[in-house]
Amino acid sequence: MRAGGGKRVTRVAELLREQIALILLHKSHDPRLQDLTITGVEMSPDLKQARVFYLLREGVDPAQVQAALKKGLGFIKQELAREHLLRVMPELFFLADTGLERAARIDELLHQLETSESEK
Repeated sequence: MRAGGGKRVTRVAELLREQIALILLHKSHDPRLQDLTITGVEMSPDLKQARVFYLLREGVDPAQVQAALKKGLGFIKQELAREHLLRVMPELFFLADTGLERAARIDELLHQLETSESEK
């Protein structure tokens, strides 16, 4: 889980992650939004902005998902507001989570380095 400092910020980030994931899974009718997993939320310390990170299934067009998220942003915020989670709804920014891709690439490079060192 990602979040800025503070217990409240961390709790709100986790709550938003869970609720957004449920909204996309059970309430969204856009099939493009069924192919992503919400991996974390980073909240600003004042709780006015939330960066929502997601992973895509392999073979899914990132541009199509980003377009669907942009189109469905109002619906997602409306559903969050309906749950009465927060007094003020934060501005949501959806970002592809590249952490796993970076980790896999670093692992691949380390493996190549080990292989080249052992061949010497």
